[in-house]
Amino acid sequence: MNIINIETFLTIVETQSLSRASEKLFVSQSTISTRLNTLEEELNTTLLKRQPGKKIIELTPKGEEFITIAKRWMALEKDTAMWINKEPPLRLNVGSVDSLNIYVLTPLYMDIVNNIASFSIDISSHSSVQVFDLLESHDIDIGLTSRLIRSNSLLSEPICSEEMVLVSSSRFSNYGGIIHPQDLDVTKEIFQDWGPNYQIWHDYWWDPTEPIKIAVDTAGLILRFIDIPDSWAIVPITIAHAFETVHPIKISKLEIPPSERVYYKIIHRYPKPSSVEPLKIFQDYLHKFIKGHPYLKEVNSP
Repeated sequence: MNIINIETFLTIVETQSLSRASEKLFVSQSTISTRLNTLEEELNTTLLKRQPGKKIIELTPKGEEFITIAKRWMALEKDTAMWINKEPPLRLNVGSVDSLNIYVLTPLYMDIVNNIASFSIDISSHSSVQVFDLLESHDIDIGLTSRLIRSNSLLSEPICSEEMVLVSSSRFSNYGGIIHPQDLDVTKEIFQDWGPNYQIWHDYWWDPTEPIKIAVDTAGLILRFIDIPDSWAIVPITIAHAFETVHPIKISKLEIPPSERVYYKIIHRYPKPSSVEPLKIFQDYLHKFIKGHPYLKEVNSP
């Protein structure tokens, strides 16, 4: 049905007159009659009783019923026009490892949503392997991980790195500002696996057959055990300083540290069309965030 004809019908009902409807719509009365007749033909029914000489219109029972339907048509037309003219939302699905999301990237996420009102972010935490799987299936749009997995359908590049430091309780331990690995008692360690390179370094300094007393799978658990006397853990420096804001800890440098923890940005080789613009915005903010971060160091792609 022609929306103009429906609008004309509702104007007739509102003004109770074909002549007043023509004045309100700035068209001739004959045009009003033509539109009404066309609408009735489309509906195969009569909406108005034709009574020559009578100035006030009278609706048929079908005309009375059609008022509600006509109003719904007009509302739908309005909603459709708004939908057509509305800018598409900027929504991005970001997947990362837990330690990055909680201790490193939160200020970045806040910066984006605070500065771009139309930008929405879905943030999820996964293992590095899961991040790659979710990217390949287009369930997330960009991944930020600490481990690299080769994939023909994904594009990966290192974006930044940070040094690893030792943390201990400032109340129940007494480690110096610089520690040599050979001076550490591995039985006092709260161990977290920071990747293959870290494990190689760890196995060099301590017997890999030595049983680990406390091992955790998320950085937040380290704080649960750090007050055990003389306990220590090795963490990225951003996490160390995050710990410092909520718990009395001491940060010590390692005289011979493990390799810096490297972070990778991964996107699909063929991203969803709806994610292209938000991906560009996110990556611009990410670059600025890394550049201005006190502990992250930019890494150039090979």
